[in-house]
Amino acid sequence: SDLSGHSYLKFSNGSCFMEYLAVEFASDVEQQTPYGNTTQETATFYVKLQLGVNGLTREDSVCVVNTGVHDQILCKEKSDATCLDMYSTNVRWHLSILRQGCGSIIWISTTSVAGDPKYPQTNKSLLEWNRVVNEKLVPSYSEAFYVDVWNLSATSPRNGNIHFQPEYYDTLGSLFTGLM
Repeated sequence: SDLSGHSYLKFSNGSCFMEYLAVEFASDVEQQTPYGNTTQETATFYVKLQLGVNGLTREDSVCVVNTGVHDQILCKEKSDATCLDMYSTNVRWHLSILRQGCGSIIWISTTSVAGDPKYPQTNKSLLEWNRVVNEKLVPSYSEAFYVDVWNLSATSPRNGNIHFQPEYYDTLGSLFTGLM
């Protein structure tokens, strides 16, 4: 993927800042640099760099993350169990990389999908993946927390099978900027 449709966003109120970094998978090599072989390593390096530039430390940072919807593309011709195991392994690794730059990690649940049969994502699988992340993976990291947005996503106006109208993203953005 070329991260098409993802726009850059940075918000600052003078004493703190928030930035959107597009990471579509729990483990991938879309954004490699001399500082990271994977998108996740590159993003974490960038977070650490920005903390230093802004005179902040790891303990000052909160990373809000989610993957899952795009990861289901990798499940073609794999059993549900194999796919869940692959995703769980990748999320566990992603969380371990994130903790290098994030003092706190907020994992947002994967959202519901419209259920269009021409796409590989299914609500049944996504609900199971959310359950595993919430019950088994996030609790393994003392700095990680889980926020469930499934019900909000299930009732929000859509823009295709996996994306939403801007109001959905505005609602989530307002939640986190309101905490700053």
